[in-house]
Amino acid sequence: MRMIYYFLTVSLFVSLLNAQQNQFIDSISIDSLKTTNEKKNKFNTFGLTQFSFNQAYFENWISGGESSMTGLFSIDYNINYKSEKGWVWDNNLMLSIGTTYLSGNAFFKKADDRIEINSVLSKKVNTYWNYSAYFNFKTQLLPGYEYFKKNGEDQKKKISRILSPAIIQMGLGWYYKEGDLAWFNVAPLAARGIFVSKNFTQNITPGEKYFGVERGATNILSIGASFSGFIKSNLMENITMENKFNVYVNYLYKIENIDFEWNANIRLKVNDKISGNLIFHIQYDDDLISRLQVRELFGLGLSIDI
Repeated sequence: MRMIYYFLTVSLFVSLLNAQQNQFIDSISIDSLKTTNEKKNKFNTFGLTQFSFNQAYFENWISGGESSMTGLFSIDYNINYKSEKGWVWDNNLMLSIGTTYLSGNAFFKKADDRIEINSVLSKKVNTYWNYSAYFNFKTQLLPGYEYFKKNGEDQKKKISRILSPAIIQMGLGWYYKEGDLAWFNVAPLAARGIFVSKNFTQNITPGEKYFGVERGATNILSIGASFSGFIKSNLMENITMENKFNVYVNYLYKIENIDFEWNANIRLKVNDKISGNLIFHIQYDDDLISRLQVRELFGLGLSIDI
């Protein structure tokens, strides 16, 4: 755990240094961002669609090996609005879905499944700071399963689906933004809700919880504070790094337990259509699970600006 904290701190520090060095660059993205002319229009839109495919095949290979196939698809799209009266409205949609198959298994399994919407409405106070209200929504698209063997055969049991769980977080505070390279949102007053289907909670053992929700219930609500941010920087030519993090403290229950999430995305450009992507994602939220969640993905595939 301590090594992960050190890695997180160093990565954010490096990104801050690089972002500071590049603060005068209008666009550093390797994804060739498409933006509107802010002098004529109030909307600024840019995004990226990626598809990657990994495959391995073995037959009579004496040193061993297992055939596998993995496909990943993602969308990262932004719609930002700025008015002459100082209002700023930033919106981001992230969708990532993937599946993998190992030879000998009876089922395809999820490699990734995530939908997230972020929205921040703010009113400018000075050059960088704004009063803000933010909204965050997370869920999954496909059913999730627990896999096991019974009588020597592969079996699966559904344990989650779209909107179960669904996590909504919102709050009031202050918003700092420096172009498209960095932003931070501090919300001393925030609320969070975890919503699930009663189909998953009505049959759990008394005393157990399903994503923090008690037996027979459909949600759990809390009041707290949050701190979130985004830092984008050039590591070297054709390689960028994006760091996104969120920290939440529950005022009402176990205030000493700090929930945090950090997502580091390193993009490597090969040419205008082919790029690589390395994602390192860690999360700790004892309402969901009392252990550190770690996700790492690497892929090489098509990259299309939208």
